[in-house]
Amino acid sequence: PEGYANAMGRYKTGRESAFIRASLAATGLRVLDVGGGSGRFAVPLAEAGHHLTVVDVSAEAVDMLRRRRHPNIEALHADFATFDAPSRFDAVIAIESVQYFPQVALADLFARVGGLLRAGGVFAFTGLNKRSWRFGLHALRRNRPTYNASTPGGYFTALRQAGFSVSVAQGFMWMPFPVSSNSPLVPAFASIERRFGLGRWLDQSPWVLVAARYDGRSDPVAGRPPAASLAEGRR
Repeated sequence: PEGYANAMGRYKTGRESAFIRASLAATGLRVLDVGGGSGRFAVPLAEAGHHLTVVDVSAEAVDMLRRRRHPNIEALHADFATFDAPSRFDAVIAIESVQYFPQVALADLFARVGGLLRAGGVFAFTGLNKRSWRFGLHALRRNRPTYNASTPGGYFTALRQAGFSVSVAQGFMWMPFPVSSNSPLVPAFASIERRFGLGRWLDQSPWVLVAARYDGRSDPVAGRPPAASLAEGRR
Protein backbone atom coordinates (compact mmCIF):
# COMPACT_ATOMS: atom_id res chain seq x y z
CA PRO A 1 0.00 0.00 0.00
CA GLU A 2 2.86 2.41 0.76
CA GLY A 3 3.96 2.19 -2.87
CA TYR A 4 0.91 4.19 -3.95
CA ALA A 5 0.94 6.75 -1.11
CA ASN A 6 2.43 9.42 -3.33
CA ALA A 7 1.46 11.78 -6.15
CA MET A 8 1.89 9.23 -8.95
CA GLY A 9 0.15 6.52 -6.96
CA ARG A 10 -2.84 8.76 -6.30
CA TYR A 11 -3.05 9.75 -9.96
CA LYS A 12 -2.85 6.16 -11.17
CA THR A 13 -5.30 4.81 -8.60
CA GLY A 14 -7.73 7.60 -9.40
CA ARG A 15 -7.67 6.90 -13.14
CA GLU A 16 -8.06 3.17 -12.66
CA SER A 17 -10.81 3.53 -10.05
CA ALA A 18 -12.83 5.85 -12.28
CA PHE A 19 -12.54 3.39 -15.15
CA ILE A 20 -13.67 0.48 -12.98
CA ARG A 21 -16.66 2.40 -11.65
CA ALA A 22 -17.71 3.35 -15.19
CA SER A 23 -17.40 -0.28 -16.30
CA LEU A 24 -19.55 -1.65 -13.46
CA ALA A 25 -22.83 0.07 -14.20
CA ALA A 26 -25.02 -2.06 -11.91
CA THR A 27 -24.89 -2.30 -8.11
CA GLY A 28 -24.43 -5.29 -5.83
CA LEU A 29 -22.32 -7.24 -8.34
CA ARG A 30 -20.21 -10.29 -7.55
CA VAL A 31 -16.71 -9.18 -8.56
CA LEU A 32 -13.49 -11.18 -8.75
CA ASP A 33 -10.36 -9.09 -8.21
CA VAL A 34 -7.35 -10.88 -9.73
CA GLY A 35 -4.15 -9.88 -7.96
CA GLY A 36 -6.10 -7.47 -5.77
CA GLY A 37 -3.47 -7.45 -3.02
CA SER A 38 -4.43 -5.62 0.14
CA GLY A 39 -7.62 -4.16 -1.33
CA ARG A 40 -6.66 -0.96 -3.15
CA PHE A 41 -9.72 -1.40 -5.37
CA ALA A 42 -11.66 -4.07 -3.51
CA VAL A 43 -12.35 -1.93 -0.45
CA PRO A 44 -13.88 1.04 -2.36
CA LEU A 45 -15.95 -1.36 -4.48
CA ALA A 46 -17.16 -3.17 -1.37
CA GLU A 47 -18.05 0.16 0.22
CA ALA A 48 -20.12 0.88 -2.90
CA GLY A 49 -22.16 -2.29 -2.29
CA HIS A 50 -20.41 -4.85 -4.49
CA HIS A 51 -19.33 -8.26 -3.22
CA LEU A 52 -15.65 -8.91 -3.79
CA THR A 53 -13.56 -12.04 -3.99
CA VAL A 54 -9.87 -11.12 -4.01
CA VAL A 55 -7.32 -13.69 -5.22
CA ASP A 56 -3.63 -13.00 -4.73
CA VAL A 57 -0.44 -15.09 -4.47
CA SER A 58 0.95 -12.80 -1.75
CA ALA A 59 0.10 -14.21 1.66
CA GLU A 60 1.15 -10.94 3.28
CA ALA A 61 -1.20 -8.84 1.14
CA VAL A 62 -4.11 -11.23 1.69
CA ASP A 63 -3.51 -11.18 5.43
CA MET A 64 -3.56 -7.37 5.43
CA LEU A 65 -6.90 -7.41 3.61
CA ARG A 66 -8.40 -10.03 5.92
CA ARG A 67 -7.51 -7.91 8.93
CA ARG A 68 -9.79 -5.20 7.57
CA ARG A 69 -12.71 -7.61 8.14
CA HIS A 70 -14.98 -6.08 5.54
CA PRO A 71 -18.23 -8.09 5.32
CA ASN A 72 -18.37 -7.72 1.52
CA ILE A 73 -14.84 -9.02 0.88
CA GLU A 74 -13.53 -12.57 0.74
CA ALA A 75 -9.72 -12.66 0.49
CA LEU A 76 -8.10 -15.83 -0.83
CA HIS A 77 -4.42 -16.71 -0.88
CA ALA A 78 -4.35 -18.58 -4.19
CA ASP A 79 -2.85 -18.67 -7.67
CA PHE A 80 -5.29 -17.48 -10.31
CA ALA A 81 -3.95 -20.19 -12.62
CA THR A 82 -5.54 -22.89 -10.45
CA PHE A 83 -8.27 -20.92 -8.70
CA ASP A 84 -11.82 -22.18 -9.15
CA ALA A 85 -15.15 -20.91 -7.89
CA PRO A 86 -18.47 -22.70 -7.25
CA SER A 87 -20.42 -20.06 -9.19
CA ARG A 88 -19.78 -17.45 -11.85
CA PHE A 89 -19.02 -13.77 -11.30
CA ASP A 90 -20.73 -10.71 -12.74
CA ALA A 91 -17.39 -8.99 -13.29
CA VAL A 92 -13.66 -9.60 -13.13
CA ILE A 93 -11.04 -6.90 -12.66
CA ALA A 94 -7.31 -7.38 -13.15
CA ILE A 95 -5.59 -4.09 -12.43
CA GLU A 96 -1.84 -4.18 -13.06
CA SER A 97 -1.78 -7.98 -12.80
CA VAL A 98 -2.07 -9.25 -16.40
CA GLN A 99 1.63 -8.56 -16.99
CA TYR A 100 2.60 -10.98 -14.21
CA PHE A 101 1.59 -14.07 -16.23
CA PRO A 102 4.54 -14.03 -18.64
CA GLN A 103 4.40 -17.73 -19.53
CA VAL A 104 0.73 -17.69 -20.54
CA ALA A 105 -0.68 -16.65 -23.91
CA LEU A 106 -3.05 -13.72 -23.48
CA ALA A 107 -5.91 -15.53 -25.21
CA ASP A 108 -5.55 -18.41 -22.74
CA LEU A 109 -5.42 -16.03 -19.80
CA PHE A 110 -8.52 -14.21 -20.99
CA ALA A 111 -10.29 -17.52 -21.65
CA ARG A 112 -9.59 -18.39 -18.03
CA VAL A 113 -11.30 -15.13 -17.03
CA GLY A 114 -14.24 -15.91 -19.31
CA GLY A 115 -14.64 -19.31 -17.68
CA LEU A 116 -15.29 -17.55 -14.37
CA LEU A 117 -17.78 -15.02 -15.79
CA ARG A 118 -21.46 -15.37 -16.47
CA ALA A 119 -22.53 -14.65 -20.04
CA GLY A 120 -22.65 -10.88 -20.45
CA GLY A 121 -20.22 -10.35 -17.58
CA VAL A 122 -17.67 -7.54 -17.61
CA PHE A 123 -13.88 -7.84 -17.63
CA ALA A 124 -11.89 -4.68 -16.87
CA PHE A 125 -8.10 -4.69 -16.81
CA THR A 126 -4.97 -2.65 -17.34
CA GLY A 127 -2.20 -3.74 -19.65
CA LEU A 128 1.26 -2.50 -20.56
CA ASN A 129 1.63 -1.29 -24.13
CA LYS A 130 4.82 -2.79 -25.49
CA ARG A 131 4.72 -0.40 -28.45
CA SER A 132 4.87 2.69 -26.23
CA TRP A 133 7.88 4.92 -25.64
CA ARG A 134 7.91 3.98 -21.95
CA PHE A 135 8.06 0.25 -22.66
CA GLY A 136 10.91 0.92 -25.08
CA LEU A 137 12.88 2.50 -22.26
CA HIS A 138 12.05 -0.46 -20.02
CA ALA A 139 13.51 -2.80 -22.64
CA LEU A 140 16.87 -1.02 -22.33
CA ARG A 141 17.20 -1.75 -18.60
CA ARG A 142 19.54 -4.44 -17.35
CA ASN A 143 17.98 -7.26 -15.34
CA ARG A 144 14.55 -6.07 -16.40
CA PRO A 145 11.59 -8.30 -15.44
CA THR A 146 9.76 -10.19 -18.16
CA TYR A 147 6.20 -8.97 -18.58
CA ASN A 148 3.23 -10.35 -20.46
CA ALA A 149 2.63 -7.23 -22.50
CA SER A 150 1.09 -6.56 -25.88
CA THR A 151 -0.05 -3.76 -28.13
CA PRO A 152 -3.63 -2.47 -27.81
CA GLY A 153 -4.51 -4.39 -30.96
CA GLY A 154 -2.93 -7.52 -29.51
CA TYR A 155 -5.11 -7.27 -26.40
CA PHE A 156 -8.22 -6.79 -28.53
CA THR A 157 -7.41 -9.82 -30.68
CA ALA A 158 -6.77 -12.02 -27.65
CA LEU A 159 -10.06 -10.90 -26.10
CA ARG A 160 -12.00 -11.80 -29.24
CA GLN A 161 -10.30 -15.18 -29.36
CA ALA A 162 -11.40 -15.78 -25.77
CA GLY A 163 -15.03 -14.89 -26.42
CA PHE A 164 -15.10 -11.20 -25.46
CA SER A 165 -16.24 -8.10 -27.28
CA VAL A 166 -14.36 -4.91 -26.41
CA SER A 167 -16.56 -2.16 -24.97
CA VAL A 168 -14.10 0.66 -24.38
CA ALA A 169 -10.35 1.29 -24.20
CA GLN A 170 -8.39 4.25 -22.89
CA GLY A 171 -4.73 5.11 -22.55
CA PHE A 172 -3.11 6.68 -19.50
CA MET A 173 0.06 7.37 -17.50
CA TRP A 174 1.93 9.53 -19.98
CA MET A 175 3.93 11.16 -17.18
CA PRO A 176 7.74 10.76 -17.21
CA PHE A 177 7.74 9.70 -13.55
CA PRO A 178 7.95 6.29 -11.84
CA VAL A 179 5.01 5.06 -9.76
CA SER A 180 6.97 5.87 -6.60
CA SER A 181 7.31 9.55 -7.55
CA ASN A 182 5.97 12.28 -5.30
CA SER A 183 6.89 15.06 -7.71
CA PRO A 184 4.80 18.25 -7.44
CA LEU A 185 4.69 18.23 -11.26
CA VAL A 186 2.48 15.13 -11.40
CA PRO A 187 -0.82 17.11 -11.26
CA ALA A 188 0.42 19.37 -14.07
CA PHE A 189 1.24 16.41 -16.31
CA ALA A 190 -2.11 14.81 -15.44
CA SER A 191 -3.82 18.04 -16.52
CA ILE A 192 -1.90 18.01 -19.82
CA GLU A 193 -2.94 14.41 -20.39
CA ARG A 194 -6.60 15.35 -19.92
CA ARG A 195 -6.46 18.62 -21.84
CA PHE A 196 -4.90 17.13 -24.96
CA GLY A 197 -6.83 13.87 -24.82
CA LEU A 198 -3.72 11.72 -24.78
CA GLY A 199 -5.81 8.82 -23.52
CA ARG A 200 -7.25 8.52 -27.03
CA TRP A 201 -3.77 7.89 -28.48
CA LEU A 202 -3.81 4.20 -27.64
CA ASP A 203 -0.96 3.24 -29.92
CA GLN A 204 1.57 5.14 -27.79
CA SER A 205 -0.09 5.22 -24.37
CA PRO A 206 2.22 3.50 -21.84
CA TRP A 207 -0.76 1.79 -20.20
CA VAL A 208 -4.17 0.85 -21.58
CA LEU A 209 -7.43 0.44 -19.71
CA VAL A 210 -9.76 -2.05 -21.37
CA ALA A 211 -13.32 -3.12 -20.59
CA ALA A 212 -14.85 -6.05 -22.45
CA ARG A 213 -18.06 -8.06 -22.25
CA TYR A 214 -18.07 -11.84 -22.24
CA ASP A 215 -20.20 -13.23 -25.05
CA GLY A 216 -19.92 -16.80 -23.82
CA ARG A 217 -18.33 -18.16 -26.96
CA SER A 218 -14.82 -18.21 -28.39
CA ASP A 219 -13.63 -17.20 -31.82
CA PRO A 220 -13.80 -20.35 -33.97
CA VAL A 221 -10.58 -19.40 -35.79
CA ALA A 222 -8.61 -18.86 -32.59
CA GLY A 223 -7.32 -22.40 -32.38
CA ARG A 224 -6.57 -22.02 -28.68
CA PRO A 225 -6.51 -24.85 -26.13
CA PRO A 226 -9.16 -24.80 -23.39
CA ALA A 227 -8.68 -22.55 -20.37
CA ALA A 228 -7.87 -25.57 -18.24
CA SER A 229 -4.40 -25.57 -19.78
CA LEU A 230 -3.57 -22.25 -18.12
CA ALA A 231 -1.96 -23.80 -15.04
CA GLU A 232 0.37 -25.84 -17.23
CA GLY A 233 1.43 -22.68 -19.03
CA ARG A 234 2.55 -21.17 -15.73
CA ARG A 235 4.95 -24.05 -14.93
